[in-house]
Amino acid sequence: MTLDAIDKRIIDELQRDGRMSYADLAPLVGLSAAATRQRVQRLTDSGVLQIVAVTDPLALGYNAMAMFCITVEHDAQAVADAVGALPSVIYAVLSAGGYDVLAEVLCESNDEM
Repeated sequence: MTLDAIDKRIIDELQRDGRMSYADLAPLVGLSAAATRQRVQRLTDSGVLQIVAVTDPLALGYNAMAMFCITVEHDAQAVADAVGALPSVIYAVLSAGGYDVLAEVLCESNDEM
């Protein structure tokens, strides 16, 4: 899917306030509320945009967080998939930097880590 300037502006605005109404978003991107709704729906349906809740880990009882940087000799994707399947891993991604896989882990305590 090719994104145009309006799509990118919609994404930028929703990253600032994901609960913004179409009526409030429309004038910021130069479209009607109906056209804005259609654009957001298209971005969502195509997988470009997801609307999610962001939580405060401390408020949920998680007191330990760590980022793991992993170097892999073969099949970094398989390692990322396996690490990402672990229950305490928030996300695992492939990296083009000095490490092959980056993973963020969230636990209730350092002992659990």
